[in-house]
Formats: sequence, structure tokens, C-alpha cells
Amino acid sequence: MLVVLSDLHLTDDTSCETLDSGAFRIFTERLQDLAVRASWRSDGQYRPIPKIDLVLLGDVLDIMRSSRWLIDGPKPWNAQQSGEFCKRVSAVVSSILTRNLETTAVLKGISTRQAVRVPGMSSDGKPAFDDDLQPVPVRIHYMVGNADWPLHLANPEMNEVRAAIVDAIGLNNSPERPFAHEPAEDTELLAAFRQHRMFARHGDVFDNLSYAGHRDRASLADIVLIEGLMRFRFEIQHGFAEQLPASCQLGLQELDHVRPLVMAPVCLNQMMKISCPVTSLQYELKNCWDRVIAQMMPLIYQLDRDNSFGVRDLEELGTLLKFRYQDEETWGQRIMAWLRKQGQTKSLSKKAMEECEFRNRRAKHIVFGHTHSDETVPLDASFADGYMLSQLYFNCGTWRRVYTPTCGNGDWREFLPSEKMTYLTFYRDDERQGAPYEVWSGILGTAPSPIRRFRVDGAQNVMAPKANPVFTPPLRSPGKSSPLGGHTIPAPPSPVYEPLGGPLRKSNQSIRPQR
Repeated sequence: MLVVLSDLHLTDDTSCETLDSGAFRIFTERLQDLAVRASWRSDGQYRPIPKIDLVLLGDVLDIMRSSRWLIDGPKPWNAQQSGEFCKRVSAVVSSILTRNLETTAVLKGISTRQAVRVPGMSSDGKPAFDDDLQPVPVRIHYMVGNADWPLHLANPEMNEVRAAIVDAIGLNNSPERPFAHEPAEDTELLAAFRQHRMFARHGDVFDNLSYAGHRDRASLADIVLIEGLMRFRFEIQHGFAEQLPASCQLGLQELDHVRPLVMAPVCLNQMMKISCPVTSLQYELKNCWDRVIAQMMPLIYQLDRDNSFGVRDLEELGTLLKFRYQDEETWGQRIMAWLRKQGQTKSLSKKAMEECEFRNRRAKHIVFGHTHSDETVPLDASFADGYMLSQLYFNCGTWRRVYTPTCGNGDWREFLPSEKMTYLTFYRDDERQGAPYEVWSGILGTAPSPIRRFRVDGAQNVMAPKANPVFTPPLRSPGKSSPLGGHTIPAPPSPVYEPLGGPLRKSNQSIRPQR
């Protein structure tokens, strides 16, 4: 049995809230239930599974989302091979592990403390419920994505960082080697994939905003996150944050949950309309954002000239990210049009069909992460020797809060949050009575903020457009037939008078006795 998780985004809490450890306690319970069900075989017999492979498919520790990168010193885009850079990464990772002690303890319990246990097998091929439960070995494999790519660096100084992670989570990885970005970089992981006839990667290689041609260097998204969004919040926090309403301050903390990240100014604009009633404060927020973007774009242009990011129309991006001269009605649509020119798509299913493992029919299941949008897409069905080979694409979603733009009236009016949790399970041979895979996905609606918020934007036409009828029949008088034919509308009955031993009463009056 092989289980895949992705995009946990555990942070040091200096930029945004991290994942609650309760989600992993729920996952441990589900993992044990999956192990029991997988022990039932196709022949109806119960045989405990020998082991479980748990794959963390990238963006587990969110090293980029830390305010430590705003301090003077090495940055992810200019000192990847220096010892100072490795020390800063070590400090960020140490803070993440300290902040998420309960979460890492749960994961380590799965791999090293025999947290997953199943009943043994009785002589008649049934679960031996009367005997002690027997542990199932669990191997946890860590792959890197675009948020934890420094763990892929081959610097000897990074070995200590990887060793701390291996010890905290109980990983199967070797700290002496870079954590794998491609399955071929880890022979044990690749063997586990092929045993289950599946192939998995994080999926950042298909996003030119998050991948600049090599996983050992920073991407455009890293600069926008650190020198754009986090720098903006730093300026607000040390400027006029005390003047902002509490609801506005909460909204600023949630901005980096927006996907895609370049939609953050559109979300900020809508948030200000709802939670910042003072026009002068809105003006200051917009000016601060535009000033930060103006300082960031020359750095992007310079880095792109030195070593191209592979992103087209950077000048247009610099214009789209600013509030100045924007048409709010079409702002979000124009940003999405720019993303489409970069080859950005909501689904990576077509990219899955380009994988070698799919084309040579070696893998039945192709798995990506990165998009934070879980999905299951049938790709192909081929026939040979009377058997059918079904190939599917899976995206394992995320375990963090996601803000999604609404679709009302065809524009980008609001962003609604939700908590997501998705994991994939793949079975081999006759496990789970021959079932090949299992997908679990949950969405938890976020509790509304206790802070009251008032809309201060102008009235918007949020009513659905009225449908025009094909024809409008003329009104008919009660008791009269319509010239178009059909039934008549009966007239209301006339009042009926009933003797009740007292004064006459009309039928539409109360029958309650008078006192």
C-alpha cells in the first residue's frame, strides 16, 4: 500500500498560520483503517499487509514563507551555494520544526513508534481480534517542491538541515543526499512507485512562475512572495497597522493563501472594500502596495537578464500588479489572460499524458500536486490480450487554507476560504480485494470571523439577470376564459353566513368565542 500527501505548507508562523496538528491525528486513524481494509485479499482471505509507503510529495516545509528572508543577508535568488544561505535555511527549518512539534511527533509516531497496527491472521484466514494487534512498518519518503527546494541543494552544509528533518519526522531519506525532486533520484522511492504501477512528481516543473528551469534556483514566485507580498505586510505592520480595523488586519494575514499568488492585489482590493471603511486608509494601502511592486520589478528584470525565468511579458506583469490605472471590473480577467499566455492551466491532466511512464504504459496512475486543486481524470484505456489497462491522472490537492474567487456575474467579486485535506491510496496485487486506488478528500468551511465587517463599496448588481419569457399571455379576469384558450381562473367564493346560536358571522371572521 502506498499513500500520497502533498502541499502541507508547514510554516514558522511568521508569515501565515500553519496547519493544525489535529488534522494528522485524524489522518493516523484513517491510515490504520486503510491498512486493515488493504489486508483483505481478492480470494476473501485476510492477510496483513507487509508495509506501507507514505510519500510526502513536496511543499511539506514551507521554507520560502518566512519573514526571515526580509532581513539583510543572503536571499534565495543570489546566494544558493554560500554557507550563509545554508545557515539561514537552517534557522528557518529549525523554527518550522519547533512551531510544528505536535505535527512532526504524529508523523514520527507513524514511522518509528508503530502507530499503525492491524489484527493478525487466524488459522481460518480471518482477523484474529482476540490477539494483540501487530504493527505495520511505515516508510516515509520526502520529495521537494517549489516551497522547500533548498533541501534539494547538494551543499555539504545542507546535510545538517536534512538530518534535523529526518530525525524530526522519521523519514526514510538519507540526509547525506539531496531530497529527491524527480523519482529517479531516489532508488527506493522509484521501486515503490513501480511496484504500485504509478508515477508521481510535485508538478512545479509545469509552472514557469514556480520553476525556472532547474530546481536548485529560485523562481519568479519566490521573489513575488518575499519582496512583494511579505515586504508589503512588513511595511504595513511597521507603518500604520494600528490605524487599520481588526478585520482588515486579519485579511492582510490571509493574502498569501490566494491561488494563484499574482491575484493577491485583486483580493486585497475586494478586502479593502469590505473591511476598511476609511477612504484615506485605502489610499495609503494602495500606495504602499504600488511602491513595493515598483521596488520589486527592477530586481526581477535584472535577475531575468542574468538567468532567464522563462516567463514572457514581465513588463505587462509589472503593470497588472499595480493598482494604478486599473479597471476593477476587468482586472482579474486580465491577470488570468496573462497567466494563460504563460501556459498556466487549472488542471495538469494534459501534462500527465506527456510523461514517459504514461506513454510506455508502465504506470497506470500519474500523480501531481502543486495546484492545490484535487482531481481525478481518466486519461486512456488500452486493450491487449483481452485485458484493459486504465490510466488515470490524480492531483492530491493540499492541506492548507485555500481562497477561491467567486464566479458571480462573470467577474472576480469575492474570495471565499475553505480548509482542504486530501490523500491518495494505491494498492498492489490483491490488496483491498483487488481495488487499484482510493481517494479521500474533505473540505471544511472556515468559521466566520467574530469581528464584524461592513461593506463600504458601492452598490453592485448581484441579482441574477431576469429571464425574458418567450411570450407573455394576457391577464385574465377571474371567472373569464382566456382568448388563448385553456382553463378559467375560478373567482373566489362569496362569504357564507352560518348560524351559531348568536349573531350571524361571516366565514372569514374568527370563530373564537367572545368573552
